[in-house]
Amino acid sequence: MSDQSRNFLTLFNGQRGWDRSAKTYQPSDDGVHIKDSNDQWEWWYFDFSFDNGYKAVATFHYHNMMMVPHIPTMQLFVYPPEGAPRFRLWALKPGQLNFAASDRCNIQMGALSAEDTGNEYRLVMDMKDIGLDVSIRNMVPSWKAGGGVLWSDPDIGQETGWIVSVPRGHAFGTLKLDGQTMEVNGLAYHDHNYGNCPMEKTFGGWYWGRLYDPDYTLVYGWVIPRNPDMPVVSPLMLAKGSNIVVSTDNLTLTVDEYRRDKKYGFDLPIRLTLRCDGSGVKIHCRLETDRVVESLELPRGDSFYHYYRFLARYEGIFTVDGTQAKVSGETLHEAMFLD
Repeated sequence: MSDQSRNFLTLFNGQRGWDRSAKTYQPSDDGVHIKDSNDQWEWWYFDFSFDNGYKAVATFHYHNMMMVPHIPTMQLFVYPPEGAPRFRLWALKPGQLNFAASDRCNIQMGALSAEDTGNEYRLVMDMKDIGLDVSIRNMVPSWKAGGGVLWSDPDIGQETGWIVSVPRGHAFGTLKLDGQTMEVNGLAYHDHNYGNCPMEKTFGGWYWGRLYDPDYTLVYGWVIPRNPDMPVVSPLMLAKGSNIVVSTDNLTLTVDEYRRDKKYGFDLPIRLTLRCDGSGVKIHCRLETDRVVESLELPRGDSFYHYYRFLARYEGIFTVDGTQAKVSGETLHEAMFLD
């Protein structure tokens, strides 16, 4: 195997990994990784599925990878059970506070914030007519696949990383929509991405998703190298109840049906199959998209990134230490094209 190929297998030190204990995460993994450099970018992502049918997605971009220069921005999307999504996209003004701690998640961007207090996360985003003020308590331990580094070139000191601090959490608090505040309760997810090089030079894009079955939690990524001869980076976590039963990059993802997006011209992954088979754990799961809930063209210097968020149904069979379970339900998944 070439050194260049090993750069795409840094999660488990240059080879495919299979970890049944998954205890590599530290609170500092969710702290800031970057320095004050325009070559470096970092964001913290949160999404929510509330019991009243509302969904929300919030992102803190300490330095926004999608923009050149990488300015600090914040995003909040709210998806009502009926009607069009509502959203706010803000950029910090010169002189506004932009702080992130290195020992844990503690972000202050203007008046907006997210903090790991030790027992829970607290997220506060008041963006005029929409907003969130919620606490999140983990139901599954924080996780990273191996060392959490998706790609690394030690010769030039560059890397990109992905951390999942809340694979599945209980969220409660308030949601504001059109200036009206409602109590909310439901499920939450939070991850964290960072890097110190243009991601599009290494990767062409990714698929990502997670599903919440009553008994199981699954989180996966499928990060596609720009050079098709390089290995796909494929982190996956499966938890049963509150216990992580496997952390690996031994995932196989196939797209069984594409659908052309007429607006931007991309082939979208409408039906996917996930397969993973190793010591003590076997996964076979299919996702079938019901609708595209978000399509965004994001400026990136002289070009664009294109982002899609999908609402899908899933069904699968998980086998853990000889016990087989059928799972089904509704979930979000996404595709990003770094064109």
